[in-house]
Amino acid sequence: MHANGNDVTLYHYKKDFIEILSSTKKHPSLPDFNFNDEIKLTSSTEGFKNADYAFIAIPTQSIRLFLKNVDFGSNTNIISLSKGIERETYKLPSQIIQDCTKLDESNICALSGPSHAEEVSCNIPTTIVVAGPNMTLNRNIQKLLSSTYLRAYSNSDLLGVELAGAIKNVISIASGICIGLGFGDNTTAALITRGINEIARLGRTLGAQESTFYGLAGIGDLSVTAFSKHSRNRNFGIEVGKGKSAIEVIKKADSTVEGYFTSEALHSISIDNNVEMPISQSIYKILYENLSPKQAILDLMTRDLTHENN
Repeated sequence: MHANGNDVTLYHYKKDFIEILSSTKKHPSLPDFNFNDEIKLTSSTEGFKNADYAFIAIPTQSIRLFLKNVDFGSNTNIISLSKGIERETYKLPSQIIQDCTKLDESNICALSGPSHAEEVSCNIPTTIVVAGPNMTLNRNIQKLLSSTYLRAYSNSDLLGVELAGAIKNVISIASGICIGLGFGDNTTAALITRGINEIARLGRTLGAQESTFYGLAGIGDLSVTAFSKHSRNRNFGIEVGKGKSAIEVIKKADSTVEGYFTSEALHSISIDNNVEMPISQSIYKILYENLSPKQAILDLMTRDLTHENN
């Protein structure tokens, strides 16, 4: 965005972290990336009042608390990069933002797709999708972000894009568990295929567009999180597959594992809407009911035989 000639301010709530960024011009998790001197770094929320666009990239479970302490200008547009479902309310990031800011949905959109920061920061070619009901806003975000290495598409299906972004983290945990158990590419490929089927099944029920789940936010993002070494959810799953308890791994994690929290909300949503999601339900049982990963795989493999499209 800064490379396209825009004024950019980076906010973080920890003052000492901003001081580290300011002095080193590097993010601890992105050693190959240097902050341009023209990018402002701050721990003050004052700048949000005058922002044209606010990109919110924080854990879903923390969005509501964060927004309670921030005042946005009446003309500010909010772009959510968060991918999850709030445990207490079952709401998606854009819905939480609308709750807390009272902004019209036309001022809110989501950014999603296969886009690990470790690669984006190195200018590795990446494609993403901007989703929201306001296509003018979507196009503006496309122009803000697109470059020779980052290409943004637009989509009006905000619900579908956010559902896909949230649930793919749960399927990615399943991928990691299978790796931790010593399984191979066959298993991961099957999980991705059947996983996207589950995501689409719930999406259709809730009113999303099915085509969304076979695009960047769906099969694209699911693929990268299921296969990539950069995926926090996959790496979390690997440790669980090796025999560690979910709580043990969560406590030692140095970043948020969105799929762990989303799994709990998704469990209730699928039951409430009578949607069959065997992989997602198995992950919930492993994480919250201490079901053995090996037993979960056996249960999935011995389910009643059925047609592939069911």
